[in-house]
Amino acid sequence: MRVRKCIRRSIRTWMMVGVLTAFVLTSPTIADGLRSDHGEILDQQLDGQGQGYTVLRVWGSYYQMGHAKAELMGDFIVQGVNETKAYLGVTNYNALRDVMAAAVWMPPEIEDEFDGCVDRLAISHPAENIDEFDLKVSCTLGEWLYGCRSHTCWGRYVEDPIKTLSTRRLDFGTPIPSMNHHVLYACEPDDGSVRWVNLAWPGVPLVAQAVNEFGTLVSLHDYNSSADLADGRMPRMVAARYAVTYVTDPDASTHLDTMWNEFQNYEIMTGGFLNYYAPEGHGGVMVKNPWQTGPDFYYLRQPQEVWHHGEAMITTNAWTDGTYTPADENFGADAYYDNETPKTHESHWDLLANAGNGLQQLSVAYRGRCNMTIWADGRLSYGRTPRLEFEWCELFPVSGDINCDGVVNIDDIFAVLGFWGDCPDPCPPYCTGDLTEDCAVNIDDIFAILGMWGPCE
Repeated sequence: MRVRKCIRRSIRTWMMVGVLTAFVLTSPTIADGLRSDHGEILDQQLDGQGQGYTVLRVWGSYYQMGHAKAELMGDFIVQGVNETKAYLGVTNYNALRDVMAAAVWMPPEIEDEFDGCVDRLAISHPAENIDEFDLKVSCTLGEWLYGCRSHTCWGRYVEDPIKTLSTRRLDFGTPIPSMNHHVLYACEPDDGSVRWVNLAWPGVPLVAQAVNEFGTLVSLHDYNSSADLADGRMPRMVAARYAVTYVTDPDASTHLDTMWNEFQNYEIMTGGFLNYYAPEGHGGVMVKNPWQTGPDFYYLRQPQEVWHHGEAMITTNAWTDGTYTPADENFGADAYYDNETPKTHESHWDLLANAGNGLQQLSVAYRGRCNMTIWADGRLSYGRTPRLEFEWCELFPVSGDINCDGVVNIDDIFAVLGFWGDCPDPCPPYCTGDLTEDCAVNIDDIFAILGMWGPCE
């Protein structure tokens, strides 16, 4: 039985009061609680132009997750496909369909996700005749431009219970209006593979920035970003998606080497940097170039002792071997890390947020596997969305972990006591502490917690 609990969220905005007011006043669409068999909208605020955000959780097989995305967001997915066609023009669009048909898509299950989405759109939007290649072209529209800034730190720069802070800002234009609709996806496959949170747009299963259950932030950056469109190459957004879920070893110290070795088997379509910010210093930056002699993933940068004690990393769109700050760094990272006091999640976020107006920003405060805080926001044509703040267990409800600390223990019993009594009538979809789903928080839920004792993995 899948037991869910109340989704608690704290939303803060740092844009000007007038901009926030404009967003709220023009946000008539609130679709919290809209559900399908394998997905649910946890939060959604959109204005009359479709600008805003959606928080969506999907679960099940990859086919079922793709089907659920299209069932809950079909209109928006169709909108994105049609806008992409208009933006590219017929000739370029058809050429890219051919390119994507001959590209490598990993993991293989991602094809099932496309199939589920296509099958649902055939029911809900039959006149559109959308196929998997329409979706693939739409999903890779950003393949060709990803200017970004990101940084991560651990060790002396954090303070218990936080073990790692990682933040990434996507510096990208808005080629189509659909990119003003920012979607935070929580993806929970039922085959036991890795769960992840993806910050993207309607229907996009590929990754420009995402974080997995191990706390690894994966993202893309530009660098020598020319493209080779030959058959059998992997789009870099596909590579980032593959990197999020490929490694399953509980020991995160093995993940970077495992992923790096796997990428030696593939040719890349577009050059650049691929951040693999595994927590507690176990991450790195993979450099890729389709014109490189030998493997296209040709250089692996890891933390260097001479750059802020080897307890921080930075990625921009310029080269560094990790021993110096890249030439195009423009947000004050050196001054930030020269001050060796522990950093807060707020300051880590603000370092990038205050120095630009990126299309999206994603940040994670990692405390342990499946125990982290995730923040995200996105740019609108007139300001920004509110900042979305979620605990991992709010996006992936775990039976018994009432206080969202990644473990079921005595603290959760005390937490349940704070919700004691009957749930509201009629019983809502979520009632915190009601693990037995009988619309009451009582002794039966205490016994349920005892049966779930231990770490949440």
